Amino acid sequence: MRVDVRPIECRSALNRVRGMPFAWSLNPYRGCSHACWYCYARQTHTYFDLDGGRDFERVVFAKVNVAERLRAQLRSTPWKRETVAVGAATDPYQPVEGRLKLTLACLREFLAARSPIGLITKSTLVRRDGDLLQDLARAGGVTVTVSIPIADANLSRRIEPGTPPPDERFRLVAELARLNLDVGVNMAPVLPGLTDSNAAIEEVMRRARDHGARRVGVVMLHLDNEPKRWFMHHLRRYFPHLEPLYSGLYPGETRYADQSVSNELHARAQRVRETVGAMGDSLPVLGPPPTPAQLALAL
Repeated sequence: MRVDVRPIECRSALNRVRGMPFAWSLNPYRGCSHACWYCYARQTHTYFDLDGGRDFERVVFAKVNVAERLRAQLRSTPWKRETVAVGAATDPYQPVEGRLKLTLACLREFLAARSPIGLITKSTLVRRDGDLLQDLARAGGVTVTVSIPIADANLSRRIEPGTPPPDERFRLVAELARLNLDVGVNMAPVLPGLTDSNAAIEEVMRRARDHGARRVGVVMLHLDNEPKRWFMHHLRRYFPHLEPLYSGLYPGETRYADQSVSNELHARAQRVRETVGAMGDSLPVLGPPPTPAQLALAL
């Protein structure tokens, strides 16, 4: 698939985030050639008068000044070295990163500022930056989350056509673990009728554990309007028998399945997690040295 890479400049590299487990995010790119059907970031392409379907996959905006803007923000007086989620919207290691190296430039700025990050990716290209991530882990702190929502290679090829196969991503987890990085796996999103069975969840958890992951997250699918349009388009084509299920779970403009559905998923996932056993969270990982304790003044 040919990708139209369009350079843009950003006013701010760091974005304030609300309602998420992190307060700040950084995304060097808009749009993503990984072409995952379910990607919630598809909605953002509508801000550019583009659609969240083919345009999202084929038109990638590269924030060419992102490292420069990041440097200024990290050096500003108000910055408190809060953890920044890198790649929370679109993958920071999608194929164009191999040429443009915008994510690499940003990692160097985080290292210079000794500022911690949480990195999220589906791409094996992250192994290019293994040494740098080790240095940043020692200086400020790093967690790496490898997104593997689908363990079945054939199903993954259909739904996440531009991503590395699941086997390669599990091998990546093992490589990052051997670098003593804090690495986990995200089974996100879970797709009702496709990847929500106990067997599917257990396969991801077992393989994550066996490859050295310290944790596995399980998150139910949510669908904004534009992602829903694209997802349902594919669903009708390849899995038409599931259309009634999804129409019932996500009727009209509903973004989230009923809370009871999500609660039931998490309860089952917890039972599976207990069956699988402990992850590698007791293994040593690289991290910054502890802050020296302030001694009380003698009276």
